[in-house]
Amino acid sequence: MINKEQHTVFTRRSLILAGMKGMLFAGLAGRLYSLQILEAKHYKVLSDRNRLHSYLICPSRGNILDRTGSILASNQNSYRGILNQSQVTDLPELVEKLRDILGLSEEEVQNIFHQAKSKHRFIPLTIKEDLSWDEVARLELYLPDLNGVAIEKGQSRFYRHPFETAHVVGYVAAVSDQDANKDPILELPGIRVGKSGAEKTFDVALRGKPGIKQVEVNALRRVVRELETLESVRGQDTQLTIHLELQKKVSEILSIHESASAVVMEIHTGEVLSLVSHPGYDTNLFTNRISKKNWQNLLEHPRQALINKAIAGQYSPGSTFKMVVALAALAKEAINPKTTFYCNGHHDVNNHKFHCWKKGGHGTMNLESAITQSCDVYFYQLAGLVGIDAIADMAKNFGFGKPSGIELSGEKNGLVPSKSWKNLVKRKSWTLGETVNVSIGQGYLLATPMQLAQMTAILANGGKLIQPHLYKNQRLSITEELPVPKEHLNHMLNGMSMVVNDPHGTTYAHRIQTPGREMGGKTGTTQVCRISQWDRDHDLHHNESQPYHKKDHAIFVGYAPVHAPKFAVTVVVEHGGGGARTAAPLAKEILSITQQLIQT
Repeated sequence: MINKEQHTVFTRRSLILAGMKGMLFAGLAGRLYSLQILEAKHYKVLSDRNRLHSYLICPSRGNILDRTGSILASNQNSYRGILNQSQVTDLPELVEKLRDILGLSEEEVQNIFHQAKSKHRFIPLTIKEDLSWDEVARLELYLPDLNGVAIEKGQSRFYRHPFETAHVVGYVAAVSDQDANKDPILELPGIRVGKSGAEKTFDVALRGKPGIKQVEVNALRRVVRELETLESVRGQDTQLTIHLELQKKVSEILSIHESASAVVMEIHTGEVLSLVSHPGYDTNLFTNRISKKNWQNLLEHPRQALINKAIAGQYSPGSTFKMVVALAALAKEAINPKTTFYCNGHHDVNNHKFHCWKKGGHGTMNLESAITQSCDVYFYQLAGLVGIDAIADMAKNFGFGKPSGIELSGEKNGLVPSKSWKNLVKRKSWTLGETVNVSIGQGYLLATPMQLAQMTAILANGGKLIQPHLYKNQRLSITEELPVPKEHLNHMLNGMSMVVNDPHGTTYAHRIQTPGREMGGKTGTTQVCRISQWDRDHDLHHNESQPYHKKDHAIFVGYAPVHAPKFAVTVVVEHGGGGARTAAPLAKEILSITQQLIQT
């Protein structure tokens, strides 16, 4: 029997226990209220972070097409491994696992760490591009143990004719840190930017705009379902004026030489139909990050494969410049078309003997015959009558001394010397002997193949100052004309036609004999080493006796057909020897094929 005192103690303990339980339940209820009501949004966000993942979708890059619609650059599906660094606690440990699974090279490992340092944490890192099926399978197998790693389906750039179109289409490559700082979107895995050629010029339009995809994942971080997708905007297709079949043919024609370039242009519109710099290179090497070895090989290429010689090669134009000198003389009224000079094989200026290419001389020459037979002495005589500044002014009218403006980066200015130029740059006075050199396209004078093609087009189209361009949809209104009388231009064209089609012409052996497709043109042979009198006396100045790097450059500029010109061409063969022997046959083939392939 429980006495009163015991009952009181029991009751007190019961109340204490009940109170403690009540407080515990109250605390639990309060915490549940806090979690489910007051902090519900916070924990929902945390939950969604584990359950929901959002990805930026890399846009598909636009295609590059030729003038007929043939694809020059497109995309192909590929898989890449990506790493979300915000989900990684120990990056070095994870990278070591990936090294074993995918067989990553040291260069690829260092690239991951470089990305981790340079990119924002919310931007995924690229582990490896263009995964093989075997690599995809292995990565998929280990994915549950690789926190932050995912496999992403994407696209990589593909060039269908990389060597033939390397310098005009260009290539895309991984985004540099400098470029990424300008636009965070460029940090996306798989995105590429144009680094050269049309890829660089039209990069923004080709690139497109990224989209966003939200997915739900399970505890193993496998995608359960897609929740919402804002599609990316594909880049715009870009059509060039280049004709693919002609481009391939020109590339094949030039390939017999070690280093050469060619430009084919429509003379009335300025559309560039073919632009080839040989040797080319495999632009697909850059698509998925070029290796250091391949990059070094390109940088050290003995014939400078990376340089677009058609716009960045600067050469003395040689005798192809004689039409400009002749026009300057006519404009100054220093001569008329019937003016004659006698060529005995050399011309003396201040006790220095300037030789004609033809030993023994050409005899009496007028303007057109001097162009036809490329008589140097005739133009030596003009030099003293015209002067360097008048020649420079005429050259600038044709576009020499400045970029043509074609939509390609890296175009060089060339050089048109003058009295003021030499005084400013060399701190010396100009001499008559230097004008004599320029009169045959030598000396300080430099021009690119593109500038020579532009000059030829202006001569052949009757003096319209056309703008060379590559973008097919570009419509340029040509309003300016060369400040030269048409009859003066006609004398130049007559001389250029006779160069090829007259038996006395320097290129008669390489004329186009198909009726209605005949070409006109002018040869050029430019010295790269000075020929001394001792060399001449010992007959050592011929190209056949010289090593490769001392041989002359061979140049030819031409147009066709002569009765109604449509196309202009420039061919430059570095260290190719004589222009008539080396460059002219190539130009003949190119203009013949151009007239077969292209109807304007």
